[in-house]
Amino acid sequence: MTRGTFAVASLSVLVTAVACGGGAGVSTPRAQGNARARPVGDGRPPLAVVARAGDARSALAVAISTEGIAPERGAVAGVALAALVEARLAKASSGSDDADLVTVGGWGGWRLRALLGSPASAASLVDAIRTAMLAPVAADDPAMPLVQRKIEALARRPLPDRALADVAQCTGEAFGLGADTPPTAAELETWRGAAHGAARVAFSVAGDETLASAVSDALIRGPAWPAGATIPPSRPSPPAATAVVYDASSELPAGAARVVLVARTATPERAVEPASALGDPRGPLASRLAALDAPARVRSVVATAHGDGGCVAVTLDLAARHLEHEGPARIATAAALARQEITVELADFTPGADPAGQMADRAAEPRDAAERAAWWSLAGRSPEPGDDVHVSLTVGLAAPRDTGTSASVPAAELRTEIDRATMAWHAPVVEARTRVERGQGETWILLASPCGTTGEAGDAGSGAAAAMAASLQAAASAGDAQIEPFVSSDGLGVLAHGPARPGESAQAHARRLSDLAARAFAADALEGGTISHARTTLLAHTTEIDGRLLAVAGGALAQGHASWFVPLGTRMGLASLADDDVATRAGTLRSGTLRVAVLASEDQAQADAAVRAVDRWIARRPGEVRGCPSAPAVKSHPGTYAVDLPPGARSAVLLTLPLQTTDPAARASATWLAAVLDGADGLLAHALGTPVDGGRALASAWSAAVIGPPRSPALAIRLVADDASLDAAVAQTRGLLDRVRQGALRDEDLARATRTTGRAQLSASLDPRMRTLALWRDEAPLQAPSLEALRTFAASVLHDDALVIVAARPPRRRP
Repeated sequence: MTRGTFAVASLSVLVTAVACGGGAGVSTPRAQGNARARPVGDGRPPLAVVARAGDARSALAVAISTEGIAPERGAVAGVALAALVEARLAKASSGSDDADLVTVGGWGGWRLRALLGSPASAASLVDAIRTAMLAPVAADDPAMPLVQRKIEALARRPLPDRALADVAQCTGEAFGLGADTPPTAAELETWRGAAHGAARVAFSVAGDETLASAVSDALIRGPAWPAGATIPPSRPSPPAATAVVYDASSELPAGAARVVLVARTATPERAVEPASALGDPRGPLASRLAALDAPARVRSVVATAHGDGGCVAVTLDLAARHLEHEGPARIATAAALARQEITVELADFTPGADPAGQMADRAAEPRDAAERAAWWSLAGRSPEPGDDVHVSLTVGLAAPRDTGTSASVPAAELRTEIDRATMAWHAPVVEARTRVERGQGETWILLASPCGTTGEAGDAGSGAAAAMAASLQAAASAGDAQIEPFVSSDGLGVLAHGPARPGESAQAHARRLSDLAARAFAADALEGGTISHARTTLLAHTTEIDGRLLAVAGGALAQGHASWFVPLGTRMGLASLADDDVATRAGTLRSGTLRVAVLASEDQAQADAAVRAVDRWIARRPGEVRGCPSAPAVKSHPGTYAVDLPPGARSAVLLTLPLQTTDPAARASATWLAAVLDGADGLLAHALGTPVDGGRALASAWSAAVIGPPRSPALAIRLVADDASLDAAVAQTRGLLDRVRQGALRDEDLARATRTTGRAQLSASLDPRMRTLALWRDEAPLQAPSLEALRTFAASVLHDDALVIVAARPPRRRP
């Protein structure tokens, strides 16, 4: 096995379990670990000591590298040397109180580990190991029969295909090459002399100080070790751009596929540390793969440290039932996605101060801790300049049933699809708008579909339910971040914001928030519980008087598209939705245009990191064209409509007029016109708030606003009044609108509206939530229109015959 596998063998097993859903993950590393190098003098293997308390016994581990020794024989050298020492120690350790002494060989190295008894037996074990490793191999060596049996067993476990040799070199697994023959005594002696030297051997002890001292004293008082052969650089040159394809029919069910990605780095910790994130069943890699048309399962993640860098091998499986249609494209999409995610995880990783100590600290038991520390003593950095991540790709294809072919798809076609998919994943998909606001307490990220409610008709509220369900799912794992749904007629999505955590870099902060927003809205399947919760919340809104008024008015202003005015949905639309309908709507939003706005609190690099993190969650296919559905032409249906209220409720009415606001000047005029009418000193207040004939005012409340932009904007006036005076209030309002249409606006009306609008714009500019929304919409502050422009606009839109009036009344008492 390779040095790296032994250096992190226990981590590899744990990460594999996590990838398959059976583990608890690796704990968060501390800044400084417990592994320490202890001096043992020149000419001796290094010794690492891991201080641990609470274990029933301490543990000893020895790591030996065979990299560069008989590389053409694969794992034979490591397995043979392990068997040699095992046979010699079996006799030497007879009667010892040390327990569970195990030797295991593999591709690129071998390892030994044991539990330690008393200090005396620990010293004796070190002496025995030295003797067993350094004694020359004779032709009649008693260990040769065990060596032969081990190599014969290795030959019965061949690599499924020689194409996987690079994978085995990375992971260190003990596979044979199919025709492995036992070495002669002379060959074994050559290998032993090259491998069992101080430069290729490392000791480690995990446990109490007494046994650690016994081991170090034994190494110090023993004779010096030979140097051994220098470990040659083994890190291959950057892999070829094309994938290696092999027949995996012996490994997989018929028609299935296996994708193996091997990523090599110049530093071992860059490969090993991110492995737990790659193997996390709820992590970005597993979640993104599960969201594909052909879901891929992370089978294993094995991270290893080598003498000249690090390596991580990620294995994915795709089921045959998902590859019956567009098999090459689906395999290629999964492979390209995994390549991108691995590259991002490894490239973004920041090494800690003490990787060896942190690795050993995570071990559950002392033998694992000692083994990790020993192998890490032999790990080193690549002499290559820079620290690029080089990823190679191997794809195994199982022949479909009842065919005589050796693979389910032609290899050339698959390579072409992988090239296309890789290019697609490199091309950004999300529209990005960023701004840096240095010194702010939080970073804000809004990811949403600018298609908004355009595609909704009878399913009014389905997009709002999708956005709300996504935010609920994200909030469950958000920690100290805040996740909110964003629902409007021109946008549906998720807003994430929050402060940086202690010690968190600006870019890591941005990626964390981006992952929360993007995986919820663009990747993870919506769960039935969150969809039901979202629909229930939205249905409650539809029972409110304002929601009912808007639903009826919206249906009249844009028939069949009420959600253009009430994006939270209508009672009829939400009640008719099933969970699958909301999930389908979410899929439609994800496959269309997506836009992200980032208010970064540090620098542009932080904003760029946020955009990259969001973009990587968005599934894409080569050649796809994203867009929004065309908004159908709609016609307003003026008239008076009724909404029934329960007995005793206050009456209310909504008067709406369609507007034309296709340019900034028209939007400004519409906003100022609403401000002229609104407010405690607005025209509506003067018309409705003054007592009539010494009695009560016509209305108790009133307001004016622009609703429904950008697709079907309208001026909405809301009145609340006693049922007896409601009709008079409506008549008075219609008369006011007619006077305004005929030019009744004055300079003081414009000035008052300018002050009101200015205060609203200032309030919005002080709110980072509103600034994020304005950035997403690319909105600039509106400029006040002239009095003449406002009069002209009012004359063009305030037509009484265009009014849609919705009156909500309780049942009238009969005389």
